[in-house]
Amino acid sequence: MSDLLQDTDHAIDDLLRDLDNARATSYPLVLSMRRLTEPSETPYATLDALAVEEGYTGLGTNWVEVPRRIAVKILTHLIASDLAYPTTVVETAAAEELAGRFLAFFQTGARYFTNGACSGPYAIYTTTGEEVLGWRSISAAPFDNGVIGLSADRVGMLWAEDAP
Repeated sequence: MSDLLQDTDHAIDDLLRDLDNARATSYPLVLSMRRLTEPSETPYATLDALAVEEGYTGLGTNWVEVPRRIAVKILTHLIASDLAYPTTVVETAAAEELAGRFLAFFQTGARYFTNGACSGPYAIYTTTGEEVLGWRSISAAPFDNGVIGLSADRVGMLWAEDAP
């Protein structure tokens, strides 16, 4: 597994500030980004290492790989609303812009992973086209969901925890 190094890109701090400002009326999201010393041979150890660094539990081979278009949907929903209740926190267009800024940190060929389908008005499909039903929690919260992006030189997560 590649070592995880602090990512000093100032755009990360800008995105975190903008996420916090947009979601000021609800719980904050976790944004974590690390540089990799070398490309990951198998993604699961790297995903777990980042999750554990942020106080979560890793999922090993139970991470669900999703295409970028599904990662956009998951992230837009996480930013725009709460997990436990269908409450709009951020307008969809603004949430899509913030989701796009997160995904822009990962170059072409990046891979995206989630813990499953926690909530949202849409279906989630894996990279092989299988529908995802349910989720595996990585936190002590009743609901948690997010996306971890992985490229040759960076791993990052945008995650939500919510309680009913």
